[in-house]
Amino acid sequence: MRVSLAAAGTAGHIEPALALARWLRSVEPAIECEFLGSSAALDSSLMQSSGFELRPVIKAPFPRKFSVSLLTWPFKFIRSLLQLSKYLSGTDLVVGFGGYVCAPTYVVARMKRIPIIIHEANVKPGMANNLGRRLGAHLTIAFESTRTVDHDWSSATLVGMPVRSEFKEFAGLSAKARNEHRSAKAAEWNFDEKRPIVLVFGGSQGSRAINSVISSIVTETERAGIQIVHAVGSSNVLPARSKNYLPLHYISDMAEAMVAADLAITRGGAVTCAELGILHTFAVIVPLAIGNGEQSFNARELEQIGGAVIIPERDFSARKLSENFFGYIKAAQEYRARAISPAFTITAEENLGSVVLATLRGGVRG
Repeated sequence: MRVSLAAAGTAGHIEPALALARWLRSVEPAIECEFLGSSAALDSSLMQSSGFELRPVIKAPFPRKFSVSLLTWPFKFIRSLLQLSKYLSGTDLVVGFGGYVCAPTYVVARMKRIPIIIHEANVKPGMANNLGRRLGAHLTIAFESTRTVDHDWSSATLVGMPVRSEFKEFAGLSAKARNEHRSAKAAEWNFDEKRPIVLVFGGSQGSRAINSVISSIVTETERAGIQIVHAVGSSNVLPARSKNYLPLHYISDMAEAMVAADLAITRGGAVTCAELGILHTFAVIVPLAIGNGEQSFNARELEQIGGAVIIPERDFSARKLSENFFGYIKAAQEYRARAISPAFTITAEENLGSVVLATLRGGVRG
């Protein structure tokens, strides 16, 4: 049996798809998983060590406003349909995770009567996945509130957000083990474990808005004894290291960093919000104003349980952060102290995988 997973453009789409593929490979080795995505650097780097085949699809996202690209879009979309018609020959099931590659994949799958399962990572569903819904896909969601945000998804199956295995491992740490890990990580960073540690990141490319604010208050946080680990982004210039400030291009051991930090400052991607909730890491979230505003909806999932403060990018400033830094750190410590179990399920790939297996075993074409 062959499963084609459509995911491209962001780690938030690709990493949940990889988690599902790894789970399927572990429980049903006879299932062949292949990925439909992009040859762009991010997609390629995430796929290189996975052992799964990546079939690149021509990028044909629907323009959100009138421009020259609106005139050329139909031709690109048709080319992607032709590509996918070839790729999906012999496929038994399509699983889509959102992004530009999903829209043409859903169309071709419907034409070929291939069953479709959609995993919606964001609280507010996007255009591509809503197209798949209208084409009769089986809907699964990462967050319960998707049902109320979009009533067309009220009957969707709640499966959760697939995350990397290390996040699930750290979710089960006792308070003592967590403190021991924090001490070890502080020593690795050459920090004082008795002082607050703040983790700042904005995705693999970094966040210009967050980076700018943090760089402008480093001197002030140094004096206050606040220690900052700052992932500035792989392509950005790395600032100078100081006693209480550790800049890095990228943090590869994000689960370890989240567990060690008292507070995170980050964007509101769906995977990030799920990871923060699973590890009880309080966050100041500065949603990226893109698409349909999905990052703000994602962040509210944490805000509603006391696990985050949301600051719109227009209000995120050095002054606001300086005035409230110790308040955020106190709220973070109180949140972690009262947290008992992960805020979100840690069995999402098993839950989604069960839906996939049931569909494959049913042998029903769309």
